Amino acid sequence: MKVMLIYPNSDTHYVVPPVSLGYLAHAVKNSGNEPIIIDGIKDRVDSKKLLKFLEKHNPNYVGIQVFSCDVGTVQDYIKTIKEFSENIKIIIGGAHVSGVKDKIFEDFPNIDCAFHGEAELGLKLLLEGKEFKEIPGLIWKEDGIHMNEPYFEIDLDSLGMPLWELIDPRTYPTAPQGAVYRGFPIAPILTSRGCPYRCTYCAGHVVTGRRIRQRSIKSVVDEIEFLKKEYGVKEIHIIDDTFTQVKKRVLEFCDEVKKRNLKFHLTFPNGVRLDTLDDEVLSELKKCGCYSLTLGIESGSQKILDDMKKNLKLETIKEKVALIDKHGIDIMAFFIVGYPTETKEDIEKTIKFAKSLKLKRAHFSTFLPLPGTDATNDLIAAGKIDKIDWSGLFYTKAPIPPEGMTAKELKELQRKAFLEFYLRPKIMYHLAREVRSWTHFKSLLKRSIDYAFDKEK
Repeated sequence: MKVMLIYPNSDTHYVVPPVSLGYLAHAVKNSGNEPIIIDGIKDRVDSKKLLKFLEKHNPNYVGIQVFSCDVGTVQDYIKTIKEFSENIKIIIGGAHVSGVKDKIFEDFPNIDCAFHGEAELGLKLLLEGKEFKEIPGLIWKEDGIHMNEPYFEIDLDSLGMPLWELIDPRTYPTAPQGAVYRGFPIAPILTSRGCPYRCTYCAGHVVTGRRIRQRSIKSVVDEIEFLKKEYGVKEIHIIDDTFTQVKKRVLEFCDEVKKRNLKFHLTFPNGVRLDTLDDEVLSELKKCGCYSLTLGIESGSQKILDDMKKNLKLETIKEKVALIDKHGIDIMAFFIVGYPTETKEDIEKTIKFAKSLKLKRAHFSTFLPLPGTDATNDLIAAGKIDKIDWSGLFYTKAPIPPEGMTAKELKELQRKAFLEFYLRPKIMYHLAREVRSWTHFKSLLKRSIDYAFDKEK
C-alpha cells in the first residue's frame, strides 16, 4: 500500500526537513508498505497542489501531522482528500491531537482514526492489520469514541534513522530554525525524547512524555557520519529538549565525534537548559564545532519565572550566559511576553534584561495557550478561555493577552522588545555578518517584518 505522510503548510519562518515524518516513514517501510512524504511548508502545498499529489500517487492511507495553528489548513486537506476518494483512510497525529485528544473528532469528523503520543509502533501495527484495541495510542470511533493508552518508545535505537531519502537536506532552502547557519546543507537530528521539567507553558511532554529516553551515542554519531557521506551535510542541528541533561552522555558524544575525526558545524536551535552547562561541557562542545547555543530564558522577571515553574534564578542566567560567552559560543535566547500573570512592568523587565545579556539574537514570542499545558488548563479552569481560535496560536499573534492588557498593547510590547533588542549597532552588525545567501536574507527579512509590522487589530 501507499502511505502518504503530510507536514501541513504553515506561515512559519523556517523550513527544515520534518524529522518526525522521517521516522514514521521508516515505520511504514518496515511494515512492508511504500511511504511518501509531502512537505507542505517547503512546497507551499494548498488544496490544489495536494490534489495533484493525490492524483500522482493515489495513496491508500494519508497521515497528517497536526499543529494547533494549522487546524484550518488540515481541515481543508481532509476535505480535498475525501473529495478525491472516499476510499482513502485518513489518520492524524502530532502535538495538537495529543493536546485535545478527547475532542479530536469534533474538529476532524471525517478522519478515520488518530494517534496521541508517539506513533511509530502504532502506525506500523495499523498497517499490518492489527485489531484497533491492540494498537497503542490509537483513537477511533465505533459506537462512541475509543482511546488506547499512548505509547512512548524506550529503545529509540530500534526506530532506526529517519528515511532521509524522502527529506533530502540538499533540497531545503537556507531558512534554518535558529535563523542563522554556518554550513549548508543542514540536517536536524533527534537524539532523545521526553522532558521531566514542569514549565507551565510548554507542550513538549504532551507528545513525548516526561521520561527522558536516549539513543545510544553510537547511533547518533553513525547518523551524522551517514548524513555527511550521503548528503554532504555540513551543519547539524540537535533538536532535543534535553540534550545536555546528562553530562556523561554529552562528553561521550564529543569523544566519539573526535575519535571519528568528523568535522561539522553544530548548534541547538530548540534550546538547552542553562543549569546543565559548565566549563567542561562548553569546552568539549566548542571543540566539536558548536558555534551557538539557544537558551530558554523566557522572562526577566523573577516572579514570572517562578509562575512559569522554570526553576531558574535571574542570577543563574547571568552567570551561565557569561560562562558561555567566555567560551566564544554565540548565544540566542527565547523569551515569552504576555504570560497570563504578567504586567506591562514585567514585560519591560524582560526587555531590559534581554538587552543587558551578551546575546547575539533573541526571539520574543507572545504567550500561546497551547493545548495540554498547565497554563492553558489553568485558564480553562478559571473560565478565562472558552473556545480557542487555533489559527491565532502563532508566536507573532496575541491570542490571550494578560488581564488588564489588550491584544494591541501586547503586540506593541512584543514589537518594542524586538526593535529595542535588534536596533543596536553591535547586534545589527553581527546579524549582517551572518547572512549567507539571498534566500537566507529574505528569510531573515520576513521574520523582521512579521515582528515589527504584523499588527493585532
